[in-house]
Amino acid sequence: MSDDATLITQWNRLSRVHRRIEAQMERRLHQHLGLGVSEFYALQTLREGVRAGTGLLYLNDLADGIGLSQSATSRLVTRLRDRGLITTHTSPHDRRSVEIELTALAHDVLQLGSPLLQQAVEEVVRQLGADNSDEDLLRYLRGSRDDPTAQPDDRQVPAH
Repeated sequence: MSDDATLITQWNRLSRVHRRIEAQMERRLHQHLGLGVSEFYALQTLREGVRAGTGLLYLNDLADGIGLSQSATSRLVTRLRDRGLITTHTSPHDRRSVEIELTALAHDVLQLGSPLLQQAVEEVVRQLGADNSDEDLLRYLRGSRDDPTAQPDDRQVPAH
């Protein structure tokens, strides 16, 4: 098989695993929090913006951060605002821009949701291991030290 064909084959495997993980995340988030993955990713992106010192994000920054169009992001923001997870207001610096902030409820949701995502990923990876799936892919997903694709700085260092 040519290098190009191998690359496409590996990409297809990774893409299938990604879809399985996202579907499991979607189920867990919906069941426990009533949220979809894109809504949860939006909250995480907003939290990361706050951690970066900006305190809030503009609508177009959020769209870029979660990979949605402006119109899809506007609809998502409306859903999050209606649920009390964010507040929005017109920027005092640029009246055309909308600033978005997380509410206390959103911080609680993020705290509850993060372990759900972790569990979803672990479950799918465990299933892949039981299915005797691609060992290289499993090592990569697990962050194993013997991952041949990891750069030396990316490998895990044992705790002392």
